[in-house]
Amino acid sequence: DESGEECERRSCLPIDVTQVPPLCYTETVSLKGLVTQSFAVCPVQAPYCDFCRGTPPCESHCQAAPMALRKPGSACILDEQCHGQFSKCLQRVCRRALRTFQLCNADDPNDVCVLGRKACFRGHCQGLSQGDACSARPEGRDIDCNPGWYCFLNLCSPQLPAGHTCAGQHPGECVRGYRCNLALAAPLCTRQFTLDLGQKSSEATLCKINHVHPVTRMCAPVPALAINQMKRPLVSGVDCTYDQQCPRADGSSGKCRCKSWWTGEGTPGYCELFVQDSSRPTYTRFWEKSNRLCHQDWSPELCAAETGLKDSLLNINSEIMSKFADPTSVEQCAVEMLSTEFAKFGASGAKRCSGSLAP
Repeated sequence: DESGEECERRSCLPIDVTQVPPLCYTETVSLKGLVTQSFAVCPVQAPYCDFCRGTPPCESHCQAAPMALRKPGSACILDEQCHGQFSKCLQRVCRRALRTFQLCNADDPNDVCVLGRKACFRGHCQGLSQGDACSARPEGRDIDCNPGWYCFLNLCSPQLPAGHTCAGQHPGECVRGYRCNLALAAPLCTRQFTLDLGQKSSEATLCKINHVHPVTRMCAPVPALAINQMKRPLVSGVDCTYDQQCPRADGSSGKCRCKSWWTGEGTPGYCELFVQDSSRPTYTRFWEKSNRLCHQDWSPELCAAETGLKDSLLNINSEIMSKFADPTSVEQCAVEMLSTEFAKFGASGAKRCSGSLAP
């Protein structure tokens, strides 16, 4: 559940006429951990602004060129100085820091596999296999292991095949695209988005409609939004601090998400009841291709970059954001800095939410 300490407070900076180049970004953090970000639009002669580095309070100034200009193999001090996907400053040299199963070139000294076996073989960064010692990392619980294995009790173990009995002790217990259906008398590895209405399911992603009734534990239609006499939603889009404050008509909970532009008024979160339509062709193609070609611990962004699906992910995110009930939207002063190649804000009025949007 999200709270005020996890959401950023945001504002636009006043026009800076006191220095050249002008201030374009500041970040502070309160004793309670509340982060405040402030943004400004840069002039045409110095159009670039980077998020400031180091421990807040910190600030950035407009620049004539972006910081990340150094190609792989160049000397560096900070990660942000290195240009290109997956680039990091490793031992003061810009390298491509690649995760398990990413494409790599063993003849290129700038391709460095940083996880698993830390070795490039046959075009992929190699992970660990059955019986090899592994550990959960910030990049993922299973990222040390090759696809087809998961890290259980600190050892890489083979994932269970479709229809195999399972215990639900680990999210990667079943092969990619399958989850352990604990609602069955004898839990089985079940393919996601395949169960019909009325079938038993322990989680929404197993259902074709992507929703489970919280009482019957069966796949069920998503309830209609409750509205008042003025035809305004009673729950969707209202202020909240945790998920349980966002009930649907059937008793299931929506998500309390960070407002995209919280200025400090009201709560930092709002109730989001939107449920992804898993039957949408773009979503289906991305999900199926990611299961075949990506590691289970890759983010949707990493998967899209590796498989040529950037446009697909951008389309998915744009469609989802257009349906979000966020009562706020990113101000023009921050649109460029908060936009990425996978999520664009401002152009179509799309509203931003924290966290990854695709499955």
